[in-house]
Amino acid sequence: MLRKKRLRMNNRVSSSVEYHWATAHVRNRIRPHSLDFGHYPKPFKTYGALKRIPLIKGEISPGRDLMGLFRGEEPAESEQSLGFPALSRVLYRSYGVTREEKARGIRFFSRTVPSAGGLYPCQIYLMSRHMEGLETGVYYCHMIQESLDLIHRDGFSLGRDQTFDLSFVVTGIFFNSAWKYRERAFRYLLLDSGHLVENLNLALRAEGLSPRVDDDFEDDRISALLALDQDKEVPLAWVHVNGKASGPEEKCQPAPDFSGPCLKAIEDESVAVSYPLLRRIHELGKARVGTRAHDAESAGVLAFEPEDRRVSLDFEALNPPLDYERAVLSRRSKRNFFPARLDRKKAVLLLESASSLYKGQPEDSARAFPFLALGVLFQNVEGFDDGFYIVSGEGGSLRFIREGPFHEPLARVCLDQQWISRAAVNFLFMANLTGLENALGPRGYRLLLMDAGRMAQRIYLAATGLSLGCCGVGALYDEEARTLLDLNPDSALFYAVSAGPVKGSGF
Repeated sequence: MLRKKRLRMNNRVSSSVEYHWATAHVRNRIRPHSLDFGHYPKPFKTYGALKRIPLIKGEISPGRDLMGLFRGEEPAESEQSLGFPALSRVLYRSYGVTREEKARGIRFFSRTVPSAGGLYPCQIYLMSRHMEGLETGVYYCHMIQESLDLIHRDGFSLGRDQTFDLSFVVTGIFFNSAWKYRERAFRYLLLDSGHLVENLNLALRAEGLSPRVDDDFEDDRISALLALDQDKEVPLAWVHVNGKASGPEEKCQPAPDFSGPCLKAIEDESVAVSYPLLRRIHELGKARVGTRAHDAESAGVLAFEPEDRRVSLDFEALNPPLDYERAVLSRRSKRNFFPARLDRKKAVLLLESASSLYKGQPEDSARAFPFLALGVLFQNVEGFDDGFYIVSGEGGSLRFIREGPFHEPLARVCLDQQWISRAAVNFLFMANLTGLENALGPRGYRLLLMDAGRMAQRIYLAATGLSLGCCGVGALYDEEARTLLDLNPDSALFYAVSAGPVKGSGF
């Protein structure tokens, strides 16, 4: 039944729920395909830029308290603008290359954020107005070449307004992820972009700025401004900094006064592959969010009502604090877990890192939060019984769902990746997809997975700061996951992040 449904839906879907289940993995039914390393996707674009400006690579220096950034603590002095050296720091921390390797004649890069398959399909564009040391215009952020490439001059000038204004647009290239993940790639594009957006958010906050994340804008207008071919690359998020509360559309109103056309990227047409389902799910999500009333039941994920057994979380300040700069620049996906007992304080800090995203977000940036259920599986963690818990909406407590063990079954569900069974903590990102779409429309799916990516990035950084390993996985047998966790028919597990002691970490 599921197989027939999947084949039919792969031709055309009419909702994000249909897309999700059309791309479900079923044991023994995953279509094999060979990876064509002769057409390995490039994690960057090439422009014949109007101007190329090298980024300034500064020394790594101790700085902000990582947990303080998560908690939204304001710096002693807040900034209203950004100089070019600080902008360079923001970009390095957000998406900088931290390691390069070569195999099969291909350059492989590690960055300050993880990416499914190490493919890095996301790109960053910068729109700058009245910034000291940087010409007003639109830039492509070439993080492999470590430069800003000017691709459009004065493309969004707002008349006589001389206010400093800086915006980052995060896009995703379909082929870069679909090369490995095919039609399932849209899930990974959204998770990857969430990781990147959160890194941008934290990097700007570390400079004393107050960025605003906007994921509800007119895609076509932004694509036109950046000269994107939406069959290949689409805008996913907007991170904005300025002294006034203008949004994405205001930059393009009444119409961009172009001094010349925006440059288009130089493309290698030999690698172009069409994935109609990816284009279709993005088209569905282009409609702006239309919030409808919903109740708690429509956001529920469990198929049963567990007993009301709660565990309070006592968040404490660390001394010395976790260093943000060290954490972000040394982040790696590490999964060589071994069964050492995890200290309760470290486990609680991981939980606070994840749940802190719920707090202090503007309402229009938190529309999917009521539908994002964060579960956690504990194994050999001091002060917690082994089992399945769900983090409360405000993040201050855990609700005990069921006794374990769950780690071995979860490893089987996640395509039999046994390293998952050895992690001390497994974070589970779940949602009632039907309730989400009924409340927010198809775009809610985009918001949901990006919020999960943002939350997961905080877990990665906290784990790195605590000398723990951390690794995310989006590959799982979807129906088996629902059965394992006893989720209701409208709900799904769509992402898991494992954390815990790893070999060589001093445990």
